[in-house]
Amino acid sequence: MTNTVTNTTNTEYDFYAAGPFFNPAEVTSMERLEATLESHGKKLFKPRFESDLAAIGAKACFEADVEGIRSAKAVIANLIDDDPGTMFEIGYAHGIGKPVYAYLDGLKDGDAVNIMISQSVDAVFTSAEDLARFLETGEHVDPILKDF
Repeated sequence: MTNTVTNTTNTEYDFYAAGPFFNPAEVTSMERLEATLESHGKKLFKPRFESDLAAIGAKACFEADVEGIRSAKAVIANLIDDDPGTMFEIGYAHGIGKPVYAYLDGLKDGDAVNIMISQSVDAVFTSAEDLARFLETGEHVDPILKDF
């Protein structure tokens, strides 16, 4: 399947870092994810910094984030909470053929993940260390999930 993606910014990111950032726990989790990626030399589109809703308005913010997804090689989605924006970003990226990775810090074998997520992601990382190991070695084993 071939998808044509228009990149109007001519900037390519390694990852679009999707995830909620609406309370201190979410911000801390996003910072841990971003730090892991950046410490491995990855260039990130970080919507929490790149598109300021209050400054540019809803439509421009939406368009900036969609362009960020299009400009990235892949999306990594922090699933710390059931954030509808993150779910949209996963679906959009999957729909245009981008690799999508889930980051669920603390997820264990046997934990349940909705099939619309588990079947649309290319890998599931259960910790910053798990992600770092993948970035360093390319090796990864997904957890055994219970679909619902």
